[in-house]
Amino acid sequence: MMRRLLQLLVLLQLCAATLAAQAAGEGHVRALRERTEILIRADNTHEQIVDYTWRAIDAAGADTLGQQYVNWDSRRQTMELLAAETIPANGAPVPVEASGIKIQDGILGGVSFPEKRLLQITFPQLAAGDAIRVRYRLVQKVPELPGGMSHVLFLQDDVIRDDSTITVRYPQALPLKIAHNALASQPAVTENGERVLRWQFRSRDTGTPEANKANSWHHTPYLMLSTFASWQALADAYEQGAGPKSAVTPAIRTLADDIAGKAATPREQAHLLYDWVRANIRYVATYVGDGGWVPDDAAAILERRYGDCKDHVALLEALLAARGIEASPVLLLADQENYTLPSIPVMWFNHAISYLPALDLYLDSTDSTMPFGLLPDSDSGKPVLATRGHPVLRNTPLPDPDNHLVERRVTMRVALDGSAERVTEIIGHGRSAVAVQQFIDSVGPGGGADWVRRTMASNGYEGNGSLEILPRTKADTLAVRFTERIRNYVSQPEAGVLSFLPGVNGPVPLAGFAGRFTERDRQYDTRCEPFAVKDTMTIELPVAMQVLYVPKNLEINQEGLRYDARYTREETNSGMRYQLMRSARAGNPRGFCSPQEYAALRPAMNRISKAMHGRLVFVLNDTEMAAAAIKP
Repeated sequence: MMRRLLQLLVLLQLCAATLAAQAAGEGHVRALRERTEILIRADNTHEQIVDYTWRAIDAAGADTLGQQYVNWDSRRQTMELLAAETIPANGAPVPVEASGIKIQDGILGGVSFPEKRLLQITFPQLAAGDAIRVRYRLVQKVPELPGGMSHVLFLQDDVIRDDSTITVRYPQALPLKIAHNALASQPAVTENGERVLRWQFRSRDTGTPEANKANSWHHTPYLMLSTFASWQALADAYEQGAGPKSAVTPAIRTLADDIAGKAATPREQAHLLYDWVRANIRYVATYVGDGGWVPDDAAAILERRYGDCKDHVALLEALLAARGIEASPVLLLADQENYTLPSIPVMWFNHAISYLPALDLYLDSTDSTMPFGLLPDSDSGKPVLATRGHPVLRNTPLPDPDNHLVERRVTMRVALDGSAERVTEIIGHGRSAVAVQQFIDSVGPGGGADWVRRTMASNGYEGNGSLEILPRTKADTLAVRFTERIRNYVSQPEAGVLSFLPGVNGPVPLAGFAGRFTERDRQYDTRCEPFAVKDTMTIELPVAMQVLYVPKNLEINQEGLRYDARYTREETNSGMRYQLMRSARAGNPRGFCSPQEYAALRPAMNRISKAMHGRLVFVLNDTEMAAAAIKP
């Protein structure tokens, strides 16, 4: 399902509008007037009328607004375009001609989304200073899930909004739950037996983006509506449609017995069934069966050998049930930013995976790279809705730092003429081993020589090298070795600095994590995922290269963060060997840090960031400098 169970029902932030890049101050586009009217009926169907007028501030804004889009599901929704016009900077509104209004069946050409419809409006000769107006009615004629409805609307800060109003009408007897943020509420009124609520919003500037932000929706103006009594009610509504789809047919029982019948334990059986599904059921985006929130029958999925996330869950659940192993679908928002749920039960989710209560184990068979027992980043540390079993609200686990460990073993030998040989071994454990495999796959068979050439050239190195995959020592460990023979590693061999750097960083870039803490203050939460790194880095120098400075040792133990770096040196037959032994381990249990936690960690992370640039300072003695100068 392209990890999309959910299509937000109000598209005030239309596809093209979200592409508007922010500029300092006003931005490229300005929202002059926005009106959203939502009517909710007693049977949980609803309709909305969206009316917006946006102005292009500059040429980039004109390009952004030149085409507008609205999409809907023809099985459950109807859409009517009420107005589309260009408003020149100096002149009267000009309606868009019929030739500029197109409807496409299926967002991806009718292949992956056959019941979807896409409206495209093209505004001709739009220039800086011009505005556009779009008005349409979207009717939800069949609820997305039985027994309730929900609606989520965000007013993003990528544009200035001069005048935005949201009006909601619903029967007085309807138990509507409401959550909103940064919207100005007007007193509720009653009209013709309906309760009428209204909110307004204005902004004076665009927002300031923050890198690596998490849970930013908490700070975004929003309106959320729900008629579901609880999260349990929402889970029950999903299960009402999805539960019967996991029926155990004779073919499914036979297959489950063939795959896992000889396994000794439920865990071993689950492992075999999970591996079979992810290897044999192709993950594709397709809307089939009753709708976006309902999977197809497990028997049909097995026959055609492909399906989306909820289809994967349905088939795996049926196979597990055939072996007496209980499983529940769980719904989550699969991304790398959001780790919290709204305060009311809304259809917040875009992905489905499986939960096995007896094993306390989560499985995502749509991720073909992730071994049994591990989840991808986008699924980890997330609040989830278990549609069968209790408690209904749970959290997927974050990886243990030691199961996200990368080891980097680097040996570098530097010659008097400034040439060097550097050997970097990257050893991934657990999820990091998956990342190493993905790196190997990206290089491709026979692509190592070209990758080495491009990598060395991008660093300004002359020479040659090799890339090789090392034999596995454990099932969950994978390593590669990158060898560089560099003719120009030291540009001025008579004096300079040498860094303890690997040829490649590997899947856990420690310097990159530490470098995230450069901003003095943050408004939003920030990502603080668990990780572990162990470095062993050695630099061997000829005796004539006299080292004047060695970095200082550093040890930090604070707020779940441990860092230790120690430098040693020893004599060899040909010179001196300097070694760095470094380890870092971060074990944040939530996957994100609050602004206060960020501020507490920032000094330590900045010390680590500086320590990552520790270097040896060296000079050649006079005799060797003379010898090097006349050496051919």
